[in-house]
Amino acid sequence: ELGKSGLSVPTVAVGCMRISEMSEKEVSEFVDTALSFGANFFDHADIYGHGKSEEVFGKALTPSLRDKLILQTKCGIVRGKMYDFSYEHIVSSVEGSLKRLGTDRVDVLLLHRPDILMEPEEVARAFTKLKKDGKVLNFGVSNHTPGQIRLLESCLDEPLCANQMQFGIMHTPMMQSG
Repeated sequence: ELGKSGLSVPTVAVGCMRISEMSEKEVSEFVDTALSFGANFFDHADIYGHGKSEEVFGKALTPSLRDKLILQTKCGIVRGKMYDFSYEHIVSSVEGSLKRLGTDRVDVLLLHRPDILMEPEEVARAFTKLKKDGKVLNFGVSNHTPGQIRLLESCLDEPLCANQMQFGIMHTPMMQSG
């Protein structure tokens, strides 16, 4: 279960960062293959392929397929500016992601990396609007510290459902013993 979201997700999400150069047919095969292995949790971000990863995924997404998937996307990183966790940017990013993905909702929205200048009340206002409008069902963060999570949750009506940590072969020093 993904936090307190009520979503049952596989242990590993299917990353969609590098699908921007794939054809619609290749993305359809990619999705079908993932689903055949029980992987139905697809991870996106508005910046992956400058939005093209969401766009090509959306072209392959049929209405009958949508309810078989759990879609997660991220927002907050802005090229040339670093981060923007303003109400306007979060709402605009989600609306852009929904359009590119060809869906009316995402199951999970994450703030993509921490911003030490974040105004938690501003983020909470955006989350509340998106939830009320049915555009986002659950909220989380990516790579945040426990203190950053507590600060944000102090302004939210519900707990965050996830903290997606970057973990891979290039990020293993945390595993090495001294």
